[in-house]
Amino acid sequence: MKQPPISSLAVISDRNACALLDREGTISWYCPGAFDHEAVFSSLIDQDKGGYWQINFSNSIFLNRAFEKRSSILYTCLQVNSQQVKFIDFMPMNSSFKGICRKISRSPVAFSGELSLRSDYGLQAMDAIQTHAEVIHFPSKNLWLHSSHPITLENDVIHYHVTAGESSWAALTDCEQLNEPDIDEALQLTREAWINIEAHINYEGPFEREVQNSLRALQQMVYEPTGGIIAAPTTGLPEVIGGKRNYDYRFVWMRDAALITSSLVGLQTDGKVERSFMSFVSGAMRKNHQSHVSCFYGIDQSFRKNFKYLSLAGYQDSRPLMTGNTAADQFQLDAEASILLACGAIYAKTDERPEWEIVESIADYICRNWERKDNGIWEEEQAQHYTSSKALAARALEVMAPYQNNQETAERWRYNAGLIRKFINENCLTSYGALAVHAGSEDVDIACALLAPFGFAKADDKYLKATINAIEKHYSDGNLYRRHLQEFDSNKEGVFLAASCWMAHHYVLAGNLDKANAILTAVQNCANDLGYFSEEYDTENKIMLGNFPQTFVHSSFICAVNALENTVG
Repeated sequence: MKQPPISSLAVISDRNACALLDREGTISWYCPGAFDHEAVFSSLIDQDKGGYWQINFSNSIFLNRAFEKRSSILYTCLQVNSQQVKFIDFMPMNSSFKGICRKISRSPVAFSGELSLRSDYGLQAMDAIQTHAEVIHFPSKNLWLHSSHPITLENDVIHYHVTAGESSWAALTDCEQLNEPDIDEALQLTREAWINIEAHINYEGPFEREVQNSLRALQQMVYEPTGGIIAAPTTGLPEVIGGKRNYDYRFVWMRDAALITSSLVGLQTDGKVERSFMSFVSGAMRKNHQSHVSCFYGIDQSFRKNFKYLSLAGYQDSRPLMTGNTAADQFQLDAEASILLACGAIYAKTDERPEWEIVESIADYICRNWERKDNGIWEEEQAQHYTSSKALAARALEVMAPYQNNQETAERWRYNAGLIRKFINENCLTSYGALAVHAGSEDVDIACALLAPFGFAKADDKYLKATINAIEKHYSDGNLYRRHLQEFDSNKEGVFLAASCWMAHHYVLAGNLDKANAILTAVQNCANDLGYFSEEYDTENKIMLGNFPQTFVHSSFICAVNALENTVG
């Protein structure tokens, strides 16, 4: 096994869990049951210890692959000795079983399947019992491998062989009994399920195909039982190859979820997206008896504080790796603010105020805590008075005040918003008239590109214009951009794709549509053939970096394109 490049990866999902596979059809990441469960295929982060599922052809050449419309049913086409082979990968939905299904109809050439399942992200061998010639049971995970052809088990590696001209199927599922009609029925049910999911959101306009790809990515990353959208389904994919910045993103980050919701509210929706977001936030706060939100939650709305390191080789020797995230106890003022801004967009669209009690609680919390230093949008360990956090907090209070029936409370929110603006004007400007990354700094950060889209300042505000000019001078790479980090030299990492989209959104509002289009085109050039984005992109080596796919990037792209559509449409 060799680790695939991040850019070669595709995702199949049942909106509970997902699997990642490359252009040759090798599955290198799969956590059965849920996005954040232990991986049984994990060669993506350790090519020697990690499990995998590959389909072996002699001298195969990748031709193309595509999803069926906006579903998560993937078709891959290879060329083998001048013959074309096409196979289907999908994860059943609305079926009596869950798992991964793979089907090849009448392969013109012989091939073999090879699997190795490993527990605990590859650290332990998995118990396997062959119950029938075509079935192997894995008791510890309650999984069964079913195949149309006989299976052999040698040590912890499983093989099956298919001769030329035969159709075949194989499935790793949670059910003991399975046959080909079951697979066919599951495929049809899955097709129907994705048609219903697609109907929740629609978009027509500039970058239409690209936005549709991003909508698929976002909808694949929803955990159906709670409606939470995870940041990414992977852990350990590095921001710097060979470096230490390798994190677990299989959580629902409140900032990310709020900004994702804000981007989708602007499209044609049936209301499900909005209700799911509000339900997740209120459910998490009530479940954990909180008056404010944590910066992230588990997909089941639980507060997650524990983490552990994994003794694995890492993606291209990038270590350490961990499950869990050390940012659990951070204070991120902008996360609270982003939730209110998303709720403001929902209220404006629906003319209703769902979960108002929760909204009031968060607004009051901001009023009590905005004077504290926080960890900022980049989750720095170094707490500071980050300008973007303060600005979004002020704007959030201003947005929510008109919805407050109690005028005394509304005025208190507006008063605190005014105090925050005063603090920024007195403490958060550089000597050259730009908005500083934090109070007392002479540096700027691209997070301030969010201020015009959220209405904190006009795009032609003199301080914001000075900030954008400084970003262009010090943090641009063509039409892509880097962020500013306190504790790491951001020049050593790739361009930050979500923030590049924020710049495009800013330029739309500034009336520079040519620049906005140039940025969005540059961002799209960083996507893979299926339209997926990673967190960052190395423009010199032309490789994807960071966890994949990154929902924050997809939503930021959608938001910027929607702003463009509203301007030119």
